[in-house]
Amino acid sequence: MTFDDSTQDQRDPTLSPLDEQAVDLLVEHGFDLERATAAAPTLRERLAAAHAVFHATESYPVAAPDAALIDATLARIDREEDAQASRMRFGATVGDSGTGDLPSRGLPSLGRGRWADFVAVACVAILVVSIGLPILDQMEHRSAVAGCANNMRSIGAGLAQYHGDFNSRPIAAGFAPDLAGLASWAGYDNSKHLDVLHQKGYCDRACLSCANNDDDSGYASQVPNERLNRLWMMNSHLPLLADRNPLVLRTAFGRPIGALAENSLDHGGTGQNILFADLTVGFEGSPLLSVRFEGAAAEMPENIWIPADRSGIEVGLQSPRDWSALDVFLLQ
Repeated sequence: MTFDDSTQDQRDPTLSPLDEQAVDLLVEHGFDLERATAAAPTLRERLAAAHAVFHATESYPVAAPDAALIDATLARIDREEDAQASRMRFGATVGDSGTGDLPSRGLPSLGRGRWADFVAVACVAILVVSIGLPILDQMEHRSAVAGCANNMRSIGAGLAQYHGDFNSRPIAAGFAPDLAGLASWAGYDNSKHLDVLHQKGYCDRACLSCANNDDDSGYASQVPNERLNRLWMMNSHLPLLADRNPLVLRTAFGRPIGALAENSLDHGGTGQNILFADLTVGFEGSPLLSVRFEGAAAEMPENIWIPADRSGIEVGLQSPRDWSALDVFLLQ
């Protein structure tokens, strides 16, 4: 049927574009004829015709509903509500258990279908925890290692610039303890020498320690000695800097030392970042390295946490006065 008064094939009951526009306006304005007419006055007649057709359904004769149909519908609604309430209770009722004549008060029960949903959600939660948390921990670990490595690169650049300006390694003013008078390496604050880089503007203060360093003791760096001055000239692949020495930390807190090849505590014992004299930075999974000292014909095994004694043997954290200063020993 069409509201258009133009000639049209009755076998094609489609609306003309103007009538379609009129119907759309009525729908948009909630079948309010006055508002629709105000929006498009030129379509007044078409809007009125469409409005009359839509409201003709109000006077369409409809037989009164059967009372039995109403009762059946209400009864079905009641049954559905009872079934839903039963599914929302947990457990069984006292009457159902057969243990007493008390009124049947329903203990909560999820119902068979609800329990399946609950188990599915629980399985998903367990899966997220078991897989998601390790992945998150691994991402945090990688981020911490990368941030620590960037700190060391900044320190390496500062050391190179400092050595170029002063032709010397950074030495803290007034810090020249008598090693013969020290009973333990735990009493030697080697980080003061790296503080000079910050004090003279060669690197930021935040670069002088790992983000996982909870006591702000700084990185472990080579203990200054005259024999290793060339090591600071950035011309060899020898360790200059690393994360905190775990053996000295244990000694400082009075804890027993276990394995001498223990990794730094800064990265959960998985390894340590190391800055080498050629300004490269690597993450090593062990403090045991193979290094080649100047003039040596072959590489030698080296534990960066252990000082060599005067006989040249790395056997433990002997007193500082017994240190030979002929090996790589990193200490914070």
